[in-house]
Amino acid sequence: MIKLRLIPSVIILLFGTASIAQAQWASGPRWDVTAGYSDTLGKTANYLQGGYAFGAGLTLSPAWMHLFDIRFDVNYSEYNATIALLNNGQQATNQPIDSGTGSILSGNASLLYHIPIVYGVRAYGMAGVGAYYTRIELDQALPFYGGDGYGYGYDYGYGYGYGYGYGEAQVAAHGVTNFGWNAGAGVEFALPSGHSWFIEARYEHVNSSGPVAVLPIQVGFRF
Repeated sequence: MIKLRLIPSVIILLFGTASIAQAQWASGPRWDVTAGYSDTLGKTANYLQGGYAFGAGLTLSPAWMHLFDIRFDVNYSEYNATIALLNNGQQATNQPIDSGTGSILSGNASLLYHIPIVYGVRAYGMAGVGAYYTRIELDQALPFYGGDGYGYGYDYGYGYGYGYGYGEAQVAAHGVTNFGWNAGAGVEFALPSGHSWFIEARYEHVNSSGPVAVLPIQVGFRF
């Protein structure tokens, strides 16, 4: 009986702790900026290497939603092509290909659920949907050569110059927009004046004919 009587007290204590931990987090709209590394997963890793990612967003924390946030964000990531993709491109175009890139531009709407840890620190899970524009570009390096140059000065000075370098010509490019979804988790740390910083990992899956899967791991600042 004593243990049963303690249960309501424990529940009240837990909710009270959550309320205290939540008290410092701003409830109005806040802007987010993020940057970090984006890994490629599954079949995507066969033709694209890991790359970089950055983005910006707007986070809303309605008071009536308590532990939930709504985030709208735009993100861009870019990846270098693998040798396998370059070889496939050469076979398909019958032209030499020396380099290539893949990029993803996305716009998402996500719901975040917060879990207070200690005062000023909270974890969160997230899930959302969005539109993803994916693009592949394959390039060929083209050498170019500068002209000869001669000079002669009164004090018996003489010079000679010759220049060369490489440019790039686009051999093939393809872009398409598809819907996708994302899910991930992160940890947020409070800063003065209602600001915060966070680190998160988010799995993103693009529903294209050949599914694209990436895992951005980013650090962000919310203000």
